[in-house]
Amino acid sequence: MNNTTTGSTGLSLYLTMPAAVPSLAAPVLAAHLGITESSALHRLSAGPGLIASGLDQQSAQRLFTILSALGLNLRVDPAARALPRHDLSIQLSIWGDLGRAADTIAGVLSCGRSGVANALTRPGGLMLPDLGAQEARRLQDRLAVIPGVIVLCTNREDAPFDLFATRPLSHHQRAKLEKALRYIGARPDDLTGACAAGLGLASRDHLISRFSDLHLIALSRSVQRFDLYLTGVVGWVTKDLADFLVARTGQPRARFEMITSSDPILIDCGLTYSVMRQFCADYAAIGLFSRPLLRGLTQFPDNAIL
Repeated sequence: MNNTTTGSTGLSLYLTMPAAVPSLAAPVLAAHLGITESSALHRLSAGPGLIASGLDQQSAQRLFTILSALGLNLRVDPAARALPRHDLSIQLSIWGDLGRAADTIAGVLSCGRSGVANALTRPGGLMLPDLGAQEARRLQDRLAVIPGVIVLCTNREDAPFDLFATRPLSHHQRAKLEKALRYIGARPDDLTGACAAGLGLASRDHLISRFSDLHLIALSRSVQRFDLYLTGVVGWVTKDLADFLVARTGQPRARFEMITSSDPILIDCGLTYSVMRQFCADYAAIGLFSRPLLRGLTQFPDNAIL
């Protein structure tokens, strides 16, 4: 393909997150740009940034589609893209009243109350996908004032998504999914239990469509909320540690005499993705083992750290 890869005209292709397995995509990029594979590998291994420029629209779209299918998180420069699209996540706060919130949201959206109530209990809450900026802003302004409701807006093109199983998978199902994930260089997250972490929009849609029978969900990290459970402790629970846990959880001191992964203790609720990871590290530093559970899931994923 004879495309200019440098210059001020044409469209540019950017890598928005580090490539998990750049060697898979290097031959494709080299063939499309007419450069050596080593040069292509260098561009893909350098981290987020420009990997191609001066492309015509058809070439940019073709390269974007192929590289996205290989697991790369990409964006085309603004001239090549349609106006950004957004997803809204409507969630119940930890103190919100489900019934009252569902009634009010159903009124705003002109939809059934029972469907809204059910959606609010699922991971990510009630999702309103693929909205234009003006519509997303209008709905966010109307919904954010409802007591006990949190409304989060995500730019779907640039967001990293994590893929979760909503039910236990059979050995055959998990093996088939893992094979597909290896092909695109996607990796699981053993802490959160995500089957695949850091997916771009194209990879997300491809996997959700291909494995529709598995009832997987893909959530942007910005809308993920976690409850954190205490699953164990290094050594004995000292007096100071017990005082800390009593104050933190409101549980009686006797509850901490036996802490096991089979009978975990809820210690924090509704944590964001980044705060959850920081809390896990902080608790580990003082000898506490913790385990996050994505809000809306009813059991820990099979591959989560115990």
